[in-house]
Amino acid sequence: MSTPESPQTDDTDAIPADGYAWPTATVDPVDRMRALAAALPHVALDETRFEVSFDRLWSFIADLEGNTKRFEGTVKDLRILSREGDSIRLEAKTPAGIWMNFDTVLRPGWCLMRSRYGQVGMAARPEGPDACRFLHFEGSSVLGRITRPYFAWNIRQDFRRLRELL
Repeated sequence: MSTPESPQTDDTDAIPADGYAWPTATVDPVDRMRALAAALPHVALDETRFEVSFDRLWSFIADLEGNTKRFEGTVKDLRILSREGDSIRLEAKTPAGIWMNFDTVLRPGWCLMRSRYGQVGMAARPEGPDACRFLHFEGSSVLGRITRPYFAWNIRQDFRRLRELL
C-alpha cells in the first residue's frame, strides 16, 4: 500500500501514457489567418473561392515583386529589401507615392505583412485539385475602424483583378 511518504512504484498500476496523450489538431492557413484577423478590429476581411489550383494561385501571390502591384490597388510598386528564410523586409509604394516598409512572413498558403501603419494578410488552402479558398485582410492600425469600408471595397477589387489575371 502506498502512502504520501512512500509513493507506489509498482509498474502494474501505472497509467499508460499513450492512452492519455493529448489529441493533435491542425489548423489550415485560412482558418489561422481568420483567427488572427479577428484580433485586429481595424481590418476588413473577405474570402472567396478561385477555380484554379492552389499551386497556380499561390505561385502568383508569392511573386511579391512581380505580381502584387498587378492585383493590389493600394500598391504601385514593391521592392524586396532583404530575405532570410520565410522572413522578408520589403517596401511598397502607394499610389500617392509614399513608400512604406513591411516586415513580411511568406510561407506556402500564408503571407502576413506588417508596417507601422497597417497590416495585410493573405492565406489560401486547396479545395480539390482545381480550386482553392483565398482569404485576404487589410487595415490600418493608425487610421482605425473608420477605414474598414474602404479596405473592404479594395479587397473586392483585388479579388476581381486576381480573377482576371489567373
